[in-house]
Amino acid sequence: MADPVTVSCPSACTVTLQVEVTTPILNLSLEDGAQIASAILVVWALGWAFRALIQTLKSDGHSTSESEP
Repeated sequence: MADPVTVSCPSACTVTLQVEVTTPILNLSLEDGAQIASAILVVWALGWAFRALIQTLKSDGHSTSESEP
């Protein structure tokens, strides 16, 4: 956290500025991080399931080994 900057005017005013630079991605709570991580895992699992389904449909029950003459 930055120190406040105080600016004094020649008249009877004083201005105090407090400057903060925040990045929202670094200010996540534990629950927010867990929600994002679980959403990523769900998308990954769905992609894996679709890939497995497509490979199963493509194989059409035939073995790829060359043990049969």
